Amino acid sequence: RWTILCSTGLTVVLWMLIANRVVGAYRSRFVRAVGLSLKQNFLLADPHTLFATSVAVTLVLGIAAYSSIGPVGAVAASVLGVAGPRLVIGYMTKQRIKQFVYQLPDALLALSSALRAGSNLPKGLELLATRQPAPLSQEFMIVLAEQRVGRPLTDSLSDMRRRINTAELDLMNTAMNLSRRVGGNLADTLESLAKTLQEKAHIEGKIDALTSMGRAQGWVVGLLPIFI
Repeated sequence: RWTILCSTGLTVVLWMLIANRVVGAYRSRFVRAVGLSLKQNFLLADPHTLFATSVAVTLVLGIAAYSSIGPVGAVAASVLGVAGPRLVIGYMTKQRIKQFVYQLPDALLALSSALRAGSNLPKGLELLATRQPAPLSQEFMIVLAEQRVGRPLTDSLSDMRRRINTAELDLMNTAMNLSRRVGGNLADTLESLAKTLQEKAHIEGKIDALTSMGRAQGWVVGLLPIFI
């Protein structure tokens, strides 16, 4: 009997150590990834607090689902509670990128007007950082801050491209880099690019409007078996 009790105790301790290590590794990855996402989205939140909240919500959802549905519901609710913070932050990131792309054509037109008025490119970017709304102003503020400490503008624009990750910024960076290397009228290039992006946004808006009914029907049909 004592042998069985000792063996059971050692097994419990071993599993507790394994669980503690797994939770610690997941906590480190969660805090690092979520903290970076929060920083890139200019959200003032503590990733450690979010982790504790996520654990509490996961436990509550798991217990409630187990008592009402059963083990399958508990597993589904636990997965939803674990993935919930990442899904929410991912959605906020996509919305921020969409807002940035929506603001970019007007910003390029303003930059083109500033260049025609006699300003240089750094001064024009400063006008974007101070007079345009967020999130566009936030990203260009980072570019200006890096340039003031001596970082090349090309590298700062490349980092902004990696943070935002859109094809529109690829076009803008290419136009600016070519103008700085081989010359040319950057104001005309930016104005033409802004008009192209406006037309692209207009066409994409039409496509979203025409396909909205079909996408809604797809969501309904896809979620119907789960509710049944």
